[in-house]
Amino acid sequence: MMLFRIPADTEGVFLERPNRFLARVELEGRIEEVHLHDPGRLPDLTRKGCPVLLRKARNPRRKTRWDLLAFRIRDYWCFCHSGYHRRITANLLFEAHPFGDFTDLKAEPRVGEGRLDFLLETSEGPLYLEVKGVTWAKEEVALFPDAPTERGTRHLRALISLVRSGNVAGLLFLVFRQEARRLRAAEEIDPAFAGTLREALRSGLQARAAVLKYDGQGVFFERYIPIEA
Repeated sequence: MMLFRIPADTEGVFLERPNRFLARVELEGRIEEVHLHDPGRLPDLTRKGCPVLLRKARNPRRKTRWDLLAFRIRDYWCFCHSGYHRRITANLLFEAHPFGDFTDLKAEPRVGEGRLDFLLETSEGPLYLEVKGVTWAKEEVALFPDAPTERGTRHLRALISLVRSGNVAGLLFLVFRQEARRLRAAEEIDPAFAGTLREALRSGLQARAAVLKYDGQGVFFERYIPIEA
C-alpha cells in the first residue's frame, strides 16, 4: 500500500556528516553539501562510502541544493527524512487505520505547554497521537531512540498525563528498517525514555509500530510489529 510519493532525483555517495543537519556527498565527481533532515545519530547508516538517494530542493535560493532522502543498508533503502513524517502518518491513518476509524484529523494539538503530532476525533472521543521515526536496528530488532531525547520523554509524559486524566492517547512508531520483526526502546542509549515508555504502556497508552518501505519513488506500508515493554 503506497502512502506517499517521494521520488528521488539522483544517487550519490555519503562521505561525512559535519553537523546534525548537514552531510557531504560525492555527486557526479564533485563534493556537494546536502541537507540531512534527521536529528538522530544514524549510527549504522552514516558510513563513508554508503550509497544515498537525493532529492533536489524545491527552493532554488536555499543554501543546500539537495535533500538526503535515504541510505542504502543491506539490500534496501532506509528512508531518513523526518520532514515527511507527518504527511506519511496522515495517509497511514486514513489508509490503514492503526488506531481505528475517525471522523476528523487535526495536526499539532496543544497539550499543556507543548504540542503533540495529531488529534483524531473518533466515535469514542478524541485520541491524542505522537509519532516517532525509527531508522536504527540490530538484527531483527528496531530500536528507538538512537540518541538521548529529552523531548521524546516529555512527549511520553504528556501522553501519560492524558491517559490518567481519562483521555485516549496513542504512540506510533514509523519503522524504516525492513529487517525489523519487533521494536524496543533503546535503554542503552536513553534509560529515561525506556523507563517512561514502560510506564506509559502500563498506564494504558495505545502503541503501534508500522514497518514502512521506501523504493526510491514512494513510501509503502508493509506490516505491524510488536513493541516490547
